[in-house]
Amino acid sequence: MFRVSDRKPSRPRRSSGGRHVAQRPEPTTLPRALRTSVPAALRLARVPARVAQGGVALGLVLSMGAVVVTAQAEAPTAAVAGEQPLALAAGAGTGNPVQLRADAVDEALAAVDEVWRVRADATQVAVPDEVLAELDAATAELQAVLAEVDVESLPREPNVSRSAERAADEAPEPAAAADPTATAVPTSPAAEPEAAATRTPEADVLEGSALPDSSDPATAPLREALDRVRQAAQVVLTTTEQKRAEAEAAQVAAGVAAAQAAAEAERVAAEKAAQRAAWKASLRGYANGQVPSSALCGLSFDAAAQLRCDAAESLEALNAAFRERFGTHLTVSDSYRSYAGQVACRAAKGSLCAAPGTSNHGMGVAVDLGGAVQTFGTAQHQWMRENAPAFQWTLPEWARANGSKPEPWHWEYVG
Repeated sequence: MFRVSDRKPSRPRRSSGGRHVAQRPEPTTLPRALRTSVPAALRLARVPARVAQGGVALGLVLSMGAVVVTAQAEAPTAAVAGEQPLALAAGAGTGNPVQLRADAVDEALAAVDEVWRVRADATQVAVPDEVLAELDAATAELQAVLAEVDVESLPREPNVSRSAERAADEAPEPAAAADPTATAVPTSPAAEPEAAATRTPEADVLEGSALPDSSDPATAPLREALDRVRQAAQVVLTTTEQKRAEAEAAQVAAGVAAAQAAAEAERVAAEKAAQRAAWKASLRGYANGQVPSSALCGLSFDAAAQLRCDAAESLEALNAAFRERFGTHLTVSDSYRSYAGQVACRAAKGSLCAAPGTSNHGMGVAVDLGGAVQTFGTAQHQWMRENAPAFQWTLPEWARANGSKPEPWHWEYVG
């Protein structure tokens, strides 16, 4: 009986086309000594059939052994995969309920944080309390629901931002042990994912980003409360923008009005200055004591008094301030004095009256005041000393208490 080769079979090897393949038996040739002792005819006639049968049997045995070895080699891989955290084993399609619930709580907490900013902005522009009341009630409801949600603790790195957590959650899971013979597929630069938009989670919360999709009934009240917060916050945001726009419009209008008022005041001041200049120049053609009454102006609080018009206007303003302080009008004992009046004064009072034709009374820019003002040391006289210059009226140096000819009643216009 012929035998197949007694050489030991080689170790099974892997092909580049797959993980497990049927083993290829060694060429079935007879030993040289045996071949020489067998007739050539028998070798040629019977060897092929026996060799074929032996090769098939040997191939089946080796193939079964390779399957067993490969299965045993893959067992640890399956065991390692089974030891992964629940969040990874749950699968990308459904998600880990614990993680989804935690994400829902994170979104709700972010909404609460953003509500305070929205409310602070609303307070600055005086949003009505009734508008804020709904937001406050919705926020309180959301906080109450948050307190009732049972969230299991998830392992997290300390001091990690929510953006980093989200990036970690969205990162692809590492693939299972790769086939060392597999050919790596080069990654094209065009396949790089686009950069995520730089958007804050808080902005997403109040602009309609939904909670993670989950069938967990524990998040249903949370979702309803968060929707109410979003709606109330949107009303507050809209009202805040309206109030801010109204405030800006009012500010612009106030600025325009102020500019118009300033322009009007400037125009009026210019007109008054021009009028004063005209009044001042109006008497230059007249000699002292020869000014006609038509060129002079009277006083509202003393019908007998007459002054140059700009002097009269200033004395009116000074009288108003005096009356506000003391409750009475100024008492005017003398104002414009004609040349004839100057002659009479000089004759009656001597040196107390200026020489005819030289007195400031003759040009309508001096008055003699009575009452308490005409006495040094009184409250009225002291008030006049302190406040009359603001209205361009003054007590001349020579008329003061230490002057060359004290006359507490004599006041002159210097405008």
